[in-house]
Amino acid sequence: GGVWTEYRVLAWCSHSVGGEAVRAYPFCTMRCTVRRLIVYTVLITLISYTGFRLTQPVSIPNSNPAANVGIVISAGVQAGGETREPRMGASEPKVDVASITPIVPTETRVDDLEEQPTSSPPPPQPAQPRAPPPPPTPLLGADDQVVVKAEGNATVETEVNATRIHVGKPGEYVAPKSKLAEDNQLTAELVGRYAEDNIVMVTWANHHYHDFVRNWVRNVRKCGMRHYMVGAMDNELLEKLIDDEVPTFAMQSGLTTKDFGWGTANFHKMGRKKIELIHLFTEMGFDILVSDVDTVWLRNPLPYMAKYPHADVLTSSDHLANTAEGEGLEDPRKAHSAANIGIMLLRHTAKELAKEWVDVLERDDKVWDQNVFNDLYRRGGGPSVKDDKNVVTGYDGKLKVGILPVSMFASGHTYFVQRMHEKVGLEPYVVHATFQYSGTEGKRHRMREALLWEDSPEYYDPPGGLLVFTPDVPKELLDNSQSVEGHFDLVNHQILQVKSALQIAQKLGRVLVMPELYCGFDRWWAPHKGTIPGSDTTLPYLCPMDHVFEVETWTREQPVEEFGPHIDFREYSFFRNPLVPTNVRDSTVTVSLVDECGREECTQAVGKAAPAGQNTIVAARNFTDVQVQTLLTEYKDVKVLNFTSMVGAFSRFEDLEDAKKFSNRIKKYAAIWCCKHRNPGHIWYDMEFDIVPHVDRHNRKWDGGKNKWKLVTGP
Repeated sequence: GGVWTEYRVLAWCSHSVGGEAVRAYPFCTMRCTVRRLIVYTVLITLISYTGFRLTQPVSIPNSNPAANVGIVISAGVQAGGETREPRMGASEPKVDVASITPIVPTETRVDDLEEQPTSSPPPPQPAQPRAPPPPPTPLLGADDQVVVKAEGNATVETEVNATRIHVGKPGEYVAPKSKLAEDNQLTAELVGRYAEDNIVMVTWANHHYHDFVRNWVRNVRKCGMRHYMVGAMDNELLEKLIDDEVPTFAMQSGLTTKDFGWGTANFHKMGRKKIELIHLFTEMGFDILVSDVDTVWLRNPLPYMAKYPHADVLTSSDHLANTAEGEGLEDPRKAHSAANIGIMLLRHTAKELAKEWVDVLERDDKVWDQNVFNDLYRRGGGPSVKDDKNVVTGYDGKLKVGILPVSMFASGHTYFVQRMHEKVGLEPYVVHATFQYSGTEGKRHRMREALLWEDSPEYYDPPGGLLVFTPDVPKELLDNSQSVEGHFDLVNHQILQVKSALQIAQKLGRVLVMPELYCGFDRWWAPHKGTIPGSDTTLPYLCPMDHVFEVETWTREQPVEEFGPHIDFREYSFFRNPLVPTNVRDSTVTVSLVDECGREECTQAVGKAAPAGQNTIVAARNFTDVQVQTLLTEYKDVKVLNFTSMVGAFSRFEDLEDAKKFSNRIKKYAAIWCCKHRNPGHIWYDMEFDIVPHVDRHNRKWDGGKNKWKLVTGP
């Protein structure tokens, strides 16, 4: 238009100049010049405006209507006044779409305002359609307000009370408003802070298990996982978890703050709280990875579980033999043992099962939660209804269930006893301290033996020093241990060495490092012929301490006037632990024992102190408590005394009162072996079986002759 107008003006002026009106030329020239200026101005403006429009992005409708709308969440101020930017995946407020133009969809998402760290890719879509999780909605209180504003281009801005909206990076810890239970309630918004790909790992505990929680969290973090939460069953634990910056929520269970005790009323009540949690998480639309607190995670399991997106439930198992091919799931036609609910993934699509699970437990306060789950998931299904990935149909045909491989999602038996992961050459994801004895202390010691537990620095450098010895385990005893009698011959030979070491450690005030123990027969709760029926145990085997000794009794403080000084101890793998300081390892003196000192073989005369500054002390075995104390007088400051043998090392306490106190202390140190095909079928180990006469822990007197100590079942 501008160019055509200018052409007409120029043509008119030329005609005027060429005709009669020549005097009008100056006027015509002026008028044309003004017109040119106007035209040029309009033309430049038009070109500039067109160029500006061409540099802007063109809005193209997306097939996903939610992509056309963004919710901008105002940056909130966290506890301590720190301001952070909103994160992707935060809980979404409900939007009133009535005030938004028709092209704006009703589903909205939170658009991230800053570049986020790369996370693991979401699992592949399942072959069968799955119901999407409902978007977590923040639970707003009376003081919370949501303001939705529609701008001309349908940009929505949401302002939420800063104490109720999460800001920060995915999985980043956000401190609660206070340590009060009411400020740490379980909400969808809280869970959304830590969920990854809609999955959150959850454990729970009371104050008694604080050290288990710390060990659990430490290992989870080592695996690079941040999608976890810990339920605090009492206020004491809640406060400690907040101090430790552990994502937590208040459960307010009203249960004991002490040990639950397996099988007790508190234990069953705790189990019900666990199932209620599962129901709550699935009802909120989250997938929950359940993990008992007596587990140790060694690898992030999410990539493995993402291989089975069509499975509504993936559960660990008490099965004791490997039926899986490679890293696949266990074959349900062979792995028929009970599912263990201590490690399991329940996707939100299993919420109906979770609800019925809770209902059954509420109707019967005596039924075991694990038995209920096994009954529910197997109902209306079976191993014959499985796919090529060993996922079966269960729960009346409504759910798909898979059994996690017992070599990689290991029980206390497949890991600590069978060492199945070593046999099949696979790296475990997690270890669960099941199939063990001696309660909580037994679990803790199992983990220490396997280097899965981290203690405080003083544990690795105890005052008074350490005592370690090389155990004697004859091949002949190992080869002949495939019977109850042979098993006891093997174990009793080792018990005598442990007893001598305890006597020396008590007299010297040192901490005993336990030796490796070997057993000919496995230990179980029912009769067997050496191995648990259906297990893959190879005999003889390196047995955990709780298979032979009552670890709880060893740790219990007893009155000194009746039991003598306490004897502390460490696990057999102690010196394999990198946490043992170098100054401890380097401060070692070897004590080499010989049958007798002749021809100046020993470093000192019998009954005399060894000269200071020796790296190796040679002495005669069969010494008394006073003699060994005298022998090592110059070595009190040495961190480690390493005895080359304990066979026949110790003879007696010179003070009969000390001998009596020691006998009182160790009388209940030994555990039972179980079981023969009798009633009762268990047999008690006896720390003093070699002493004639003696009275055992059950007041049975063994005085030799016809009443010589022997294997008897019971009481």
